[in-house]
Order: sequence, then C-alpha cells, then structure tokens
Amino acid sequence: MAKKVIVYLIGLFLMAFGVSASVWSDLGVSPIDTIPYVVSQIFKTDLGICTTIVFAVYIFLQFLLLGKRFPPKNILQIIVATVQGSFISLTTRFFEGYMPKCTNYGMQLFFLLVSMAFLGFGIFLYIETEIISMPAEGVAQALEIRTGKTMSTMKICFDWFVVLVSLILSVCFLKEVRGIREGTLIAAFGVGLFIKLYTRLLQKPLRSFLGKKDG
Repeated sequence: MAKKVIVYLIGLFLMAFGVSASVWSDLGVSPIDTIPYVVSQIFKTDLGICTTIVFAVYIFLQFLLLGKRFPPKNILQIIVATVQGSFISLTTRFFEGYMPKCTNYGMQLFFLLVSMAFLGFGIFLYIETEIISMPAEGVAQALEIRTGKTMSTMKICFDWFVVLVSLILSVCFLKEVRGIREGTLIAAFGVGLFIKLYTRLLQKPLRSFLGKKDG
C-alpha cells in the first residue's frame, strides 16, 4: 500500500505539472480542466484553489446522481481534490518563476506536448494504483450507473459538457473565450495516445513494482 500511495501521489503531481504546462502554452487547457481555469480567470484567483473547489462540486454532483447508491469512500475524493489543487498551485508558481515565456507558436506547441506527456503519465500512474478515482472520473462512473452506458462513453460526454459550460461561463463573464483553443482539442486525443504508449511500455514493470498480478 505504501508503494501505491507514493505512485499515486507522483501521478497527481505529474498531472498538476501537465495542467500548468498547458496553461503556460496558452493554446487551451485539457477539456476537464477548462472550468477551473475559466473560474480562476473570472475571479482572478489561484488555479489550484479553483481546481479544488470545482472538484468538490463534482463530488456533490456524484451524490446527486447516485443518492443512496453513492459510495461512502468517494467522500475521500475531497482529499484528492485538495492535494491536486495544492500541486497545481505549486507547479504554476514553478512555471511563473523558472520557465521561459512562449514567444512564438513553436514554443507554445512544445509546452502543449510537454503538457500531454505529463498528463498522460500522471493519469497512467494514478489509474494503475486503483486507490481513489479523481472527482471528474467519479462523475463519469456515476453517469455510467445511472444511464447504463459505458464508462468511456460517459467520460467523453462529461468532458465535452465541461467544455460547453466553460465556454458559456467564459463568454458571459469574460466577454471572450479563454482556456479553450486548438490545444484543448489536441489534448482531448493526445493525452489518450500518451496513456496508451505508457501502458504498452511500462504497465508490466509498474504492476510488478506494485505487487499486482496480471490477469
């Protein structure tokens, strides 16, 4: 369990680094991070704090969807939301203090690629530990239970619902679209490709390290 917790926390940190890299690229953040980003822009507040708050709302949404079927252990997702928010605050300050500004489109694409690579690796690590799902994934799981549709279908639907909400909030409160650009669309597919790559190359050694048996 100690190994799983360590790998889980490393996964969360790498995901946070990926989120900060996507913000730094200014080409749009990944779909699931669009609402926290837009909210941070509206209230001019730290992105990490907004991430924690929005993820807490996702936990409440799970409760509304499932009612008595809401798994009590999912309350622990608030800890995950807080840790993830803290990591994002930390990595954002790192980028602001040490990373060069994106002065051309090539640099923007580079940081977008870095973002997808770190997000993919972080997601791969956290999923393999099978400890606690992220709040957004918890909503997709709740939708799966309520609708009978597959988890992957509900995840895609929820991701793009989040983008739509972000778009509406951005236009209504900021009078322009922020955080949603071509990078958002690229990340929607690119992160998944990185996850597949890491799974193919690293799943067996990681599972061996965690003491998990295949099959």
